[in-house]
Amino acid sequence: MKEGSSELYPEDLKLIDCDKEPIHIIGKIQSHGYLLVCDATTFEITYCSENIDTLFNKSISELLGSSLESLFEDHLINDLKNATDHVKLSPVRLHLNNEDILLIAHKTGNSILLEFENFQESQNAFDYQIQLSEVVTRLSEQNNEHQMCDVAADLIKKLYDYNRVMIYKFDENWDGIVISEARDQGMETWLGLRYPASDIPKQARDLFLKQGVRIISDVNEAPVSILAHQGVERNNPVDLTLSELRGTSPIHIEYLQNMNVGASLTAAIIFKGTLWGLIACHHYTPKFVNYYERQSCKFLTQVFSSQLLLSTTNTLLEKVNESANLRNTLMKQISENWDISEGLVKGDVNLLDLNDASGAALYIDDIVYRLGDAPEERDILKFILEIKKRSTQNLFQSNEFILESDGDQDLIRKASGVLCVFISKFKNDCLIWFKPEKKSTVNWAGNPDKSFTNEKNFRISPRKSFEKWSVSQEKKSEPWQDYEVEAASVLRQNISEIILKKYEEVKSLNNKLTIAYEDLETFSYSVAHDLRAPLRGIDGFTQILKEDYYEELDDFGKSAIETILDSASNMNQLIDNILEFSKVTQYETERAPFDLAKITNDILDFLNVKLNHPELKITIDANMPMLNGDAKMVTQLMQNLLTNAIKYTGKSENPHIEVGTTLLNGDLFYYVKDNGIGFDQKHEHRIFKLFNRLVGEEYEGSGIGLAIVARIVKKHSGIITVKSAVNEGSTFFFNLG
Repeated sequence: MKEGSSELYPEDLKLIDCDKEPIHIIGKIQSHGYLLVCDATTFEITYCSENIDTLFNKSISELLGSSLESLFEDHLINDLKNATDHVKLSPVRLHLNNEDILLIAHKTGNSILLEFENFQESQNAFDYQIQLSEVVTRLSEQNNEHQMCDVAADLIKKLYDYNRVMIYKFDENWDGIVISEARDQGMETWLGLRYPASDIPKQARDLFLKQGVRIISDVNEAPVSILAHQGVERNNPVDLTLSELRGTSPIHIEYLQNMNVGASLTAAIIFKGTLWGLIACHHYTPKFVNYYERQSCKFLTQVFSSQLLLSTTNTLLEKVNESANLRNTLMKQISENWDISEGLVKGDVNLLDLNDASGAALYIDDIVYRLGDAPEERDILKFILEIKKRSTQNLFQSNEFILESDGDQDLIRKASGVLCVFISKFKNDCLIWFKPEKKSTVNWAGNPDKSFTNEKNFRISPRKSFEKWSVSQEKKSEPWQDYEVEAASVLRQNISEIILKKYEEVKSLNNKLTIAYEDLETFSYSVAHDLRAPLRGIDGFTQILKEDYYEELDDFGKSAIETILDSASNMNQLIDNILEFSKVTQYETERAPFDLAKITNDILDFLNVKLNHPELKITIDANMPMLNGDAKMVTQLMQNLLTNAIKYTGKSENPHIEVGTTLLNGDLFYYVKDNGIGFDQKHEHRIFKLFNRLVGEEYEGSGIGLAIVARIVKKHSGIITVKSAVNEGSTFFFNLG
């Protein structure tokens, strides 16, 4: 290993992956400058470039290990002592070895880097200021991204006189595309060509973010090695991240040589803290741009970035305002009837109006609502499950979602792009938009997949040809724009706020309902204690009248006595029924398996049916499956159904009641069937309502019995229904969930 070279970047490094190349510790500088590195505490010189002896007329052995204080005046040393980490000091003009030299210094960790390059007089400051002012004015006058890029490329070319200037924009995969170009006459255009992400690997992009502007003054000139003092640890190479002179990767040098480029200047376009793209300048002979001109280029690029941000922000604000108005309409539509599906799908404005999608869907409460050119319901459900697998976030977007699908061409056509927001973290309810496939031809600068192995250096080599390489692009949609994603995200938030507001309303109503239930309980006890007392009085005194004065009364008086006694009895029964209904409402169910056939027989024995109704035929399926529920409550249910059946079969010639089981839509139901008077099926919805009766006064009843039955079934989360016809009887079907 050569003296001074770093063990982390040996000259025989075998590179098989550009992303792994440690270019920030490359151990070399470009030949147009010089480098000294000293310890930030002791000021001992620890590293120097191999050409430094020509600048100071001292040998490298004399310089390495000596003090920096022996080379420079005190005021400069003091400035270096006060240097801040990763911040460049103001350049200093020096006269060394009969030459005017510009010193650029900065601190990195525990080292101070001093870079020297030849000082060049810049053009008249006033004239240059006027030029810069015109540049800023022209950039600010442009209305859109395309115009700004064209103007920026043209201005940079005029200011720095490179043969070709390109605006190079990165996509979401860090592939780059030339979106603007200014070039010398007679040169072929590279406008519209794409370059793979590997051309500018991640570590290079990171350096551009930190440094801003970089030149390669002579592609074909040999780099200058950095040498280390004998006492310096070899595993601590010089960090050249902010260096103006940092050497160039041999892979990138070969890349530029394959393009016939002799020199380059590259400026980073930084947008919202991210590397948006590059201004790439190529010259076909060596070309040096001094430090001040490079800083001017950096300033211009910052102005360009600011104008780009302003233009993009204005466009975004227009779209945001437009989508805000649409969202307000959607929220109003939802709030009118508290129906999310009605508000988002069926109103004058719907989901599809919110962005540039071709299809949309709402999935809520296990129902899919489709809009526009959306996939079929079964495919949408598959999409939702797949999105859940791919992401745990509330928002998901992709413009190549179908790449992993089964290749359904209609699905690819409709939904290569997907944007989805989930309304809830715990359910699959979501809003989803679709963009169709956009087939296109992508023109690459050479075959992006073609690389070569340099057998001499045992490393990869870049492609040698940059001729247009066209590739058909399929199964991708137009990308989702920021404003589209933002609109979807805010819409989700708005819906969540409405749901939360509605929850608070429901909570308030629930509190009121709780109070109402408490009032009902109080009322029930009031009925039991306060109403029964006067009833007992009415019944008691009427009984006394009957016993002591009955024979003295005329027929009307006797009839009145009987009517009073019957009414008191009916009133007492009504009170009992109300109390039973109240108890069912408040009662907590306790489930256990029991024999419904046995319970049915016990009820019939209790009612003394054989004695009171000898003509009634009752059939009970003794092999009914065990019923899982609250036995006490189901006993009341069956008693009410049986009492009801007995009452309404009383006038039939051959009264018959049947108890058994059957299947309805594949589910097991228990039933009580009679051949009594029945009722019109159109009144089915009324039969289970409180105090609703469908028969005349000839049949006694309060209209509460079937309401109690329905409430018991509901307490079990079950189902009850009835089939009936006038003079043909009724069949009540129920299960307990």
